[in-house]
Amino acid sequence: MQTKIRVLAIAPYPGLKDVLLDAARQKETIQMDVEVADLQEAIPLVQHAEESGYDMIVSRGGTATVIREHVTIPVVDIPVSGYDILRVLTLVKNSNASVAIIGFPSICRGVKEVSSLLQMDIPSYEVQHKSEVAAALQKAFQSGVQLVLGDMVTIRTAQDMGHRGILITSGRESAADMLGEVHRVYEVYRKGQEQVRFYQRLLDADSRGIIALDDKRRVEYVNEAACRMLRQAEGTLRGQNIVLASAALANVIKQTGESRNTSDREHYVHLFDEQYKVSVMLREEEEHRGYLVYLESLTAWRSERRFEAYIPSRLATFTQLVGTSPTLQKTVNRAKKFAESDRNIWISGERGSGKFMFAQAIHSSSRRQQEGFYMITCEDVTDEEMNRLVYGSAGVPGLLLGGYTGTLYFNRADRLSPEAQEIVLQLIRSNRNFRFIASSSIAMSKLAKRGDYNQDLIYAVGELHLTVPPLREHLEDAEEMIRGLIAEYNSQFGKQIVGMRETVLERLTQYDWPGNIPEFESTIQEMLLMTKGHYTEWEEVHEVWERLIQHAGSGTSRAAYAQIDLSGTYEEIEERILLQVLQEEGMNQSKACKRLGINRATLWRKMNKMFKNKT
Repeated sequence: MQTKIRVLAIAPYPGLKDVLLDAARQKETIQMDVEVADLQEAIPLVQHAEESGYDMIVSRGGTATVIREHVTIPVVDIPVSGYDILRVLTLVKNSNASVAIIGFPSICRGVKEVSSLLQMDIPSYEVQHKSEVAAALQKAFQSGVQLVLGDMVTIRTAQDMGHRGILITSGRESAADMLGEVHRVYEVYRKGQEQVRFYQRLLDADSRGIIALDDKRRVEYVNEAACRMLRQAEGTLRGQNIVLASAALANVIKQTGESRNTSDREHYVHLFDEQYKVSVMLREEEEHRGYLVYLESLTAWRSERRFEAYIPSRLATFTQLVGTSPTLQKTVNRAKKFAESDRNIWISGERGSGKFMFAQAIHSSSRRQQEGFYMITCEDVTDEEMNRLVYGSAGVPGLLLGGYTGTLYFNRADRLSPEAQEIVLQLIRSNRNFRFIASSSIAMSKLAKRGDYNQDLIYAVGELHLTVPPLREHLEDAEEMIRGLIAEYNSQFGKQIVGMRETVLERLTQYDWPGNIPEFESTIQEMLLMTKGHYTEWEEVHEVWERLIQHAGSGTSRAAYAQIDLSGTYEEIEERILLQVLQEEGMNQSKACKRLGINRATLWRKMNKMFKNKT
């Protein structure tokens, strides 16, 4: 009986996992296990692969290069085939964005050959090592490139720089080629070398973050708790300078080193969304200088309770606001001007129109971009909770005295109670460490007319005012948004979808989308789930569309209802709805009564009362 080749596959993106497993099932001589990890995330998964009985490892691009540096068994590359390149070029062929390819010479040559066949002019920026990717991207973006194609290293780096990228995914043809290569290079050998993991078993059980550094402040060891605190996958920090993980923490360690104090020293730093006490011990053993660092959490700033300030793991930038329409670009340009100022901003717009994204982008482009971004969802916060957030409680400093800086974003600020409004106003008047941004689905001018809303708060936050348009006012951006969703879906689920048929696109770009971007994205995602081939066919998704239309009823009326101000008393809200229906029915009282389910006498009584209240 022939011995099966035990292969550990590391897929840099989730969708590749299914592609590899499907290909392996066709080979009786291959026994394959697949894990999803990218670059340094793969190191903990492969360090003991040989001890676990694996004969070789397969991976792709930069992840395969990283793995080779940490294992002694063979590593086989999953190639990028001409089919893979053809699919991604078909996806971006009609894009309005300026496109370029960033990658190793083999990929760039392949794209150049295929793009010439498709009569596409796509510039390429070749790199020889992953360390050159950031510089190549910077050069591309400076030359006007808006969308890059490449591998996971390229895409992640582009996203970290605030730009968009589309991953060149590997299809079934590439997986089959890789398995053929596995058979050709396979040989069983074991060298029996086990890499020693520095203090791992003992220290990973400690709730404190523990970091050991050499004399150059490079990480020799970091335990699991420290990885969580620094928001790094286990093992990715080893060998890197600590400044890459946290400049604030690196500064504390540097101060200790410069003082050459061998005693323990305590400092306090703010890492992401939490405060920590930092103890640094300088060690000099046999002329080997280094540091031992302990991190202990001081506050439960980001607990599971809803009222806590929320800190996004990655902030949006202006280049990630998809769309080139005049309507959207006018709003983006206005927001960019606001970002240059440090004045407070009020953002208004319908629910789901993208106010949160604009708030993040403004922060990312401001002078506070290296500081924190905190969001408070106002409708979830009680007066007591708001007081605790601002002023703190026993042993836990609040926003006012906790040393926090950056941007404080009040989401749905129109839902603040009168008491909470007063607390927020006092915070704004007393604090210069924050720039304040508020958003509401009600226009600031309408909110100012409400008797239950603090006018001073509106003026304090609304020094600048930005209105975000609903999706129906820039539907020419829909196709570009769809391309981005397709690329994300292909990467996540291993599909090779390149577009939607015109019959589908026509309907998507003619609908009002009263639910705005969330409704649009969820509909597209459901349609992609139903797609079987390279294009989304109308026959595959017509049920999704019909259900959307049935649920919406009249798209125009739903969009109108989305504009109704739901603040104030029940009678005030009823009056607004009554006026809305009358206007939609051309002031025809019979039609209005039929829609509202009331008789003419009731309608007349309500109208008479309403008009008396207005005079």
